[in-house]
Amino acid sequence: MSVDPPRVLEAFKAGLGAAFHFLSDEDRAVTNQLDIAEHTDSRHGPLPVPYTFALLPDLTIADIWNGWYFVGRPTPEELRQSARAINARINADHDFRGD
Repeated sequence: MSVDPPRVLEAFKAGLGAAFHFLSDEDRAVTNQLDIAEHTDSRHGPLPVPYTFALLPDLTIADIWNGWYFVGRPTPEELRQSARAINARINADHDFRGD
């Protein structure tokens, strides 16, 4: 989700060739409702704090990370471990060792 207008997000999506949806919170309604505004940037803000979610198939949150740049963002290894844990949680045949 972004605070950019839908037209800007559509252009960005087309430029990436992305097949997934981009959500716009141009009026910052969701940002305010969730109380995730970051108020230290007086020049651009308030902007929403970026969040990354790992979701189960029913769209419940399995893992959550929040923060800017390298502070709070998941590493590729953390995402891999989260995907592995989700797979083990939802697939009974995940453990091929037979234990």
